[in-house]
Amino acid sequence: MTRDTPPAASAPPMARLRQGVMIGLGCTIILVGLVIAPLPGPGGLPVMLVGGVLVLRNSADARKFFVRMKRRYPRVLGPIERLRVKLRTRRHLRRTRQDDSAA
Repeated sequence: MTRDTPPAASAPPMARLRQGVMIGLGCTIILVGLVIAPLPGPGGLPVMLVGGVLVLRNSADARKFFVRMKRRYPRVLGPIERLRVKLRTRRHLRRTRQDDSAA
């Protein structure tokens, strides 16, 4: 079954507004990370990763681009993907433990 409208287009106006704000905030955080990057210490990279996470969670185009780059440059983005999978697995295990204890 195909959809005529993308999910973002059919979302309520407040959800679209929130999504736009989150994408803008993520881009701003990435830019702040780029400004911080030349300073001594690893400060810029974690800040840029947080901004990237915000953008990836709220933008389908950014997710498609990330998947495309992940396939093209697996050695560069492999560590990020492994961390993402590890965190997802940990979150899933925590949720299943909470569900088991609540039941």
